[in-house]
Amino acid sequence: MSHLPRLAPFLHRLALPRLALPRLALTGVTGLALLAPAPALQPGSAQPVATQSAQLGPSYEEFPLRPSSGVLRQSPGALRQGPGTAYASAAVSRTKPFSLVGVTWPSRADSQHVEVKVRVQRNGRWSAWERLPVEDDHAPDPSAPEGVERSGTEPYWVGDANGVQVSLTTTDGRTIRDAKVALIQPGTLATDAEPPATAQAVPLAVSAAPYAMPPIVTRRGWGADERLRAYNGAACAKPKYTSTVQAAFVHHTVDRNDYTRTQVPAMVRGMYAYHVKSRGWCDLGYNFLVDRFGRAFEGRYGGMHLPVLGAHTGGYNANSFGVSMIGNYETAVPSTAALEMTARIIAWKMDANYRSPRTTLVLAGTKLLSISGHRDTTATACPGKNLYAALPWLRQRTHILMGKSVATEIYRFALRLGGFPVVGQPVWGEHATRTGRATYFGVRDIHWSVATGPHSVMGSFRTLFRKLGDSRLGLPTTEMYSVQGGKRQDFQGGSMVWHTADRKVYVQYKALS
Repeated sequence: MSHLPRLAPFLHRLALPRLALPRLALTGVTGLALLAPAPALQPGSAQPVATQSAQLGPSYEEFPLRPSSGVLRQSPGALRQGPGTAYASAAVSRTKPFSLVGVTWPSRADSQHVEVKVRVQRNGRWSAWERLPVEDDHAPDPSAPEGVERSGTEPYWVGDANGVQVSLTTTDGRTIRDAKVALIQPGTLATDAEPPATAQAVPLAVSAAPYAMPPIVTRRGWGADERLRAYNGAACAKPKYTSTVQAAFVHHTVDRNDYTRTQVPAMVRGMYAYHVKSRGWCDLGYNFLVDRFGRAFEGRYGGMHLPVLGAHTGGYNANSFGVSMIGNYETAVPSTAALEMTARIIAWKMDANYRSPRTTLVLAGTKLLSISGHRDTTATACPGKNLYAALPWLRQRTHILMGKSVATEIYRFALRLGGFPVVGQPVWGEHATRTGRATYFGVRDIHWSVATGPHSVMGSFRTLFRKLGDSRLGLPTTEMYSVQGGKRQDFQGGSMVWHTADRKVYVQYKALS
């Protein structure tokens, strides 16, 4: 029998030391400097930092933006703002090599008034200015300590760069102080070219099993440093769980669309570092990510089968999970491979939890479809107009993949017992065990095998059975029933007996032949 994963203790729970910020020469970028850098930063004037070896190690740098106030002069390529605009800016001609950039500032509710532009230096040449999407509607991270979280942009993959210029402006004229630029080099791993994925589960052929788990690159597969989860405190290292899974929210990372297969694991590692160190979250915000090649990646730590509480859809993280496609689908059309994998992830999670992909529900007081886009909950463009337009197809495809498999032996037995009001909401969706399958509901665990059929375990019997497992006791063959002086339940290898007198559970094993 499979048990709930041990969540503690972890081998690495010590918080990582915060890196000392290097002394960097900061040059204010004002007016026409948005189009052309200051003299010391003219393209070609700075010597590029040599690219390191293929095993370039991870690094994280952060430096402040210098607050100013005034009016940005209108010039080609500049952010066009009205009188009274406040802005902050910074430029560094030479940095350590980095591949991902993001900008953060102290948490504020009106981040829609903040606009950020960035350009980077590669081999002595400056790129065009890019606007970084400001996205503050994932948080708050329910697990993060109070006062640590920061507002900010989405992280943006730039490839290999060694210089940066940033301009932050506000459209309401308010000056932002303590804004910071994060430069992240996630390094490369030997497995980045083809990270290992989980093997696809094969349903038992003798019954109606749930839709199989698709191949997913685990956190170990993409190279997650699990010590990073303790960066914002030991409490962050332990994942938090919501009650059940009822809905899926579809997102996009608003990143580049021209990334390569080999770059994706590093992009995920960089996003992980940015969410934790820069945004102040406990972990990656999303539960799953999907790249444009149709590969799936495990996001937030805690067990892919379980209802891990993420930070993907602010105010709606409970009883839901978030799947984010890597790329900007406001400008690009999602690939068929990416859509198919997203449908497979949602089908697996929903089928295991006996949910319909084409129903409506009330979540956090809002009526939503069980597969919704981020923009259905708040004023955001996420998941981009092109991906949002594909959601009807995604719902239909998920429905087709699931078929009628929701009618498993365990589900039908749960209905005979009285349904969710009696057995509770699914907590650990239907999954394979050593000898059959099981679903952990809020009140009862229901186990099934060809030999025993479906039976439930509850109360103190359930608590002890989870500890003992089925290696000797086997699976239940009856429900709990009353006997003189207590309660009893029979298993393949013995019985559990609860004595009213001392309120304890005893195990009676059958004699071994």
